[in-house]
Amino acid sequence: MASFAKNNDKAERSAYAPADNAMLVDSMCVITLGINGPIPHDHPKVTFQDFPAGIARIREGLQRHGFTGNIITWEKDFPIGSPTQQQAHGAFKPFCFYDAAKAGYNLVLWLDASIRVKQRIEPLFEIIREKGYLICQEKHTVGEYCTDAALKTLAVTREEALQMQSCRSGVLGLNLHNQRSAEFLRQWRELALDGVTFPGPKWSGVLGWPRTASDDPRVKGHRCDQTAASVIALKLGMNEWMDEEGFSAYFDIDRQSVRRLQEWKST
Repeated sequence: MASFAKNNDKAERSAYAPADNAMLVDSMCVITLGINGPIPHDHPKVTFQDFPAGIARIREGLQRHGFTGNIITWEKDFPIGSPTQQQAHGAFKPFCFYDAAKAGYNLVLWLDASIRVKQRIEPLFEIIREKGYLICQEKHTVGEYCTDAALKTLAVTREEALQMQSCRSGVLGLNLHNQRSAEFLRQWRELALDGVTFPGPKWSGVLGWPRTASDDPRVKGHRCDQTAASVIALKLGMNEWMDEEGFSAYFDIDRQSVRRLQEWKST
């Protein structure tokens, strides 16, 4: 069940209600999930995990920087209808967005539990409101981290995917009053449920892991929700992404504080 942290007492509005700039603060929401548990069999072994600690850190960071919106967290149960992390890595994210929409929020910002908030994030919500989304660049291409099977469901070739910039999925914002962003979310959830696009090995042909994502030596693994989000966004023309400098001004990533993995494949 989701946990709702209220920073105001305004009544919640129905999802996808018309935007009301006078009540913008009431529709801002940060969402995050941190559930300890098993991960896919083709991912590195977990040696430590404490995702709830990451959620507590996000909440404290938002409060320290005077965040005026609300926070929804999942710490025990996945959203209704969502695959578990073991079934499909990261597939819960679109379902968390839908739950936030049902609770009456239209400006929704996802933060992975590994994220550290460095300053006030209200300017990011202004970007989400005006542009319809906040998407941040990753350093690699889609094609480097996409299984052969996922290429088919995403309807792109390997060569096309190698020309596509990958986005980050650890920080992603949507304005759910925006039709294009709503369509992005619909497609993201659909792919999360197809049993093909999200599942896949973290590493393939590197770090001692067998080459299972693809026979193509340029492929290093699969990035699940991130790969799917990248292709959907680019196909929808959602291609104005925040660069590394912009991302780093607002956030740090501290994965080791919430989960540690034995990245090298043990023999």
